[in-house]
Amino acid sequence: MKTIHLLCVLSLGLAWLPAGSRALQLEKFTAADLPPVAASAVPAPGRSTSPKEWTVLIYVSARNDLCLDAIKDVNEMEAAGSTDRVNVVAELGRIACEPFFNPFTGVTEPLPPQADWTGSRRFLIRKDSDALTITSPVLQHFPDADMGDWKHLAEFITWGKASFPAKNYLLVVGGHGAGWRGVKPTANKGISYDEPSKNHISPSELARAIKAGGGVNVYASDACLMQTFEVVYELRDSAEYVVGSQESTPAGGYNYAAFLRALAEDPGDALAASQAIMRSFAGFYGAQKKSVTMSILRPAMAAELAVRLDRFARLVSVSPADRKLYHSKKYALRSFDDESARDLYQVAALYSENTATPEVKEAAKDITSFLSGKFIAGNAAVGYKSKGANGVSVYFPLSSFDYKQKYESLSFSRDTFWDEMLRAVMAERN
Repeated sequence: MKTIHLLCVLSLGLAWLPAGSRALQLEKFTAADLPPVAASAVPAPGRSTSPKEWTVLIYVSARNDLCLDAIKDVNEMEAAGSTDRVNVVAELGRIACEPFFNPFTGVTEPLPPQADWTGSRRFLIRKDSDALTITSPVLQHFPDADMGDWKHLAEFITWGKASFPAKNYLLVVGGHGAGWRGVKPTANKGISYDEPSKNHISPSELARAIKAGGGVNVYASDACLMQTFEVVYELRDSAEYVVGSQESTPAGGYNYAAFLRALAEDPGDALAASQAIMRSFAGFYGAQKKSVTMSILRPAMAAELAVRLDRFARLVSVSPADRKLYHSKKYALRSFDDESARDLYQVAALYSENTATPEVKEAAKDITSFLSGKFIAGNAAVGYKSKGANGVSVYFPLSSFDYKQKYESLSFSRDTFWDEMLRAVMAERN
């Protein structure tokens, strides 16, 4: 979810600050440090004693200007509900919201039912036909949970898996998203932004939370701009598939009713579950003539792709002609709401089609082949604005003015020559 709102506009003018002692403490945090997990005191209606095929864990931070949208999300979930084969468990955090003023009609719309509570609530999603009222039982309530604290997400995953065991697990994290720019402590960006705490979950913390919770089969971001290679590289040991959008997403986010129904009707393997998200999202917004992106990536292949990107980066860095090539062709590349994000396949294709250096051409072709053959498991780019979105983005600024030093603290930057190449390419323009 969601970038119609101002919180998803990227802040580009923040200075780098070194990580402090808190970062060291987080590095030492493991699953053993989590609070004890207790099964819900509320009986789970229709709950089987044997594991179901899937447990879907949905963690949505609406402790921001999404506080009304998220109530609609839970009602969408209830349109499908839990079944004899699929558990649907959600944690929704929210703050008090003002009534929405519609500038097109000049009318202040009334608050929906149940918009009078704050904190976070955990629900076992039960099917109903009421599109306005949440009827699912509340399993736990936290008066002031910080939805931007990765340790709280880790505890939710651990609790959900212990309380609702299944053969497979699908985790959705929703709220405001900004891709890799969640590198702390410089900005309130990343995913699952929490307005009261001014906190968020950075990519490395997201991976840490999932690992502390024992991993999942599918991880999906119901948030803007999260399908970047830098994020997926962090998640390389966390899930079989990663689902998300290269672009900003509409305020409505996922079509939970459609994807949960598809999963319930055919609770297949992890790829099938990922496809249920991608296809329902693309179909829902495509029918509205909106331009959206959604893709499925294989994070286990991220390390192999990083080796190829490292080789490419080292070759470009030492070639003056190839350093200049980007600047002569960059405006033909696909642009996203994050103007420094480029479609990775397009970047490699630019070089494979235009470089005069045989080694660079070979390295670029190797990247496009690996992307299409092994890394990208599915891609849906719907609408005229989504042309050229192939499934995964990468940081490649337009100029040195757009380069952010905090990028160098990412695992991908530390493990490869990509950031050094970016600086070399940017210097050619100055």
